[in-house]
Amino acid sequence: METKITVTFEGGTRRVLKSRSELNNIDEHQEACFVMNNLQVFHGYCDGEVDDDGDFAVFDTIHSIALTFNRLMGWFYKYSGKKKSKRIK
Repeated sequence: METKITVTFEGGTRRVLKSRSELNNIDEHQEACFVMNNLQVFHGYCDGEVDDDGDFAVFDTIHSIALTFNRLMGWFYKYSGKKKSKRIK
């Protein structure tokens, strides 16, 4: 049984992290955030592939960064796709 990790950000936004093992199922066309074990957060696009060195790439426009898979706590899609309800006055 996997433990669900919920993170709360400065603005009060809460997100449940997807597990590291789900990285290979990521939608490479949807922007995601990656939470590392030192609580750093990186965002961008990822194809879900981990190379022989144990790194995975996160792309943001033309530049990319290699992050260590073993340091990844979890990830989530930046935009959940849920529409915010509009209050009628």
